[in-house]
Amino acid sequence: MEEYWDIYDENRVFQNRTIRRGDTFNDGEYYVCCEVWFQNSKGEILITQRHPNKKAGGLWEFLGGGVLAGETTAQAAVREVKEEIGITITANELSLLHVYRQRNYFMDIYLVKKDIEVRSFDLNENETINAKWVSKDELQVMNENQEVVRSVARRFDMLKGEL
Repeated sequence: MEEYWDIYDENRVFQNRTIRRGDTFNDGEYYVCCEVWFQNSKGEILITQRHPNKKAGGLWEFLGGGVLAGETTAQAAVREVKEEIGITITANELSLLHVYRQRNYFMDIYLVKKDIEVRSFDLNENETINAKWVSKDELQVMNENQEVVRSVARRFDMLKGEL
């Protein structure tokens, strides 16, 4: 099934058009995506490992993805968590941590404080091959060892003090 994304300008104003995921953007056009960071009561952070056949395959990341046309980022966050690890969360559990703007996208980064067991996950075999809880220090070491998607590592370095 093809995915379509709404197009925004640099001020995140909807431009009344959509594009198919994978199509080329014009200069000054942006799409919106989300990322969900889980933190448990021990202060550990949930990371997932990308399927080897995906871009940056085998590397670790946070949950998330593109916001589909007509969706809010909160709706996309709830959907992505369900799709990637099979866990149901509600929009009320999401706390907006940061809005991040990059070359052609905006990313809303959400924090969910929740204790969930990795063994209860139903990993989407096309997306995620593993999941684990790590301390901030462990994640920092993984970043330094280049085991984490580079853009994810940059965002973690930028925001780890807010956790």
